[in-house]
Amino acid sequence: MAPEQDSTAAHLIALRSLLEVATRAVALQPAAEQIIGACAQPGDVPAHVARRGGRVASDYCRLHGWAMDLIGDADRASLEFRVTQLLHYHAEMIDTCLKLAFPKFRSPRLEQRRLALRGLGEPARTLQDAQAALALWISDLEQTDGVMPPP
Repeated sequence: MAPEQDSTAAHLIALRSLLEVATRAVALQPAAEQIIGACAQPGDVPAHVARRGGRVASDYCRLHGWAMDLIGDADRASLEFRVTQLLHYHAEMIDTCLKLAFPKFRSPRLEQRRLALRGLGEPARTLQDAQAALALWISDLEQTDGVMPPP
């Protein structure tokens, strides 16, 4: 294989792997939304929300780490880099919600912020769009470069 083909094939493998990471992240969104919703309910938040939220936040952190490994030194304006930013946002949002729901010290201001939580918002839709864009990009590369999709 020529060096250029090697590079294209390696890039395609990295993109496929990033697509898998994005797909897993999108699949976690309903659980993340449930955690955020539970954190925003008036009254005491049940302890199981913290345990489940911690697992979801950890999953997003792990996916973010994998994505960072996959993109290497991708341009900060690239789709690949944007996916990593969105994964980081998801992890941080869950973490913030848990900190508001289970603060070290309660205050009226923190309680007001907690009750105002409304979900992942636009970044969730943006991650879904990025997942779709990655799939299209991979499909286009496979068709234009004559690379067969994996079995």
